[in-house]
Amino acid sequence: STSTQQQHQHAPSEREMTLRMMSIVEELLNDTSTILYAQGKQHLLQQAMEDGSSVVCNQCGDVVSRERWAQHAEYWCRAVEEEEKDCDDGESMAMDE
Repeated sequence: STSTQQQHQHAPSEREMTLRMMSIVEELLNDTSTILYAQGKQHLLQQAMEDGSSVVCNQCGDVVSRERWAQHAEYWCRAVEEEEKDCDDGESMAMDE
């Protein structure tokens, strides 16, 4: 239904995105299984959050470069792939900038 599609496409506020990003970054900074942690480069993730060059996808939770956001939303978002598996209409999760 249209209301369900609109709920899936709800764009979070800038504050919601920032809070989510901070939470995810904090988890990743402390995750000893990440490549950045293994290489001692966790600061790169924190810098990406602080300088605004990356965003958190509100659908899948991935940290994505702002410059690659449109491609992520269209081609790589895990939430879109899962939604397409659940229904025949792959366009129901199309995200607009």
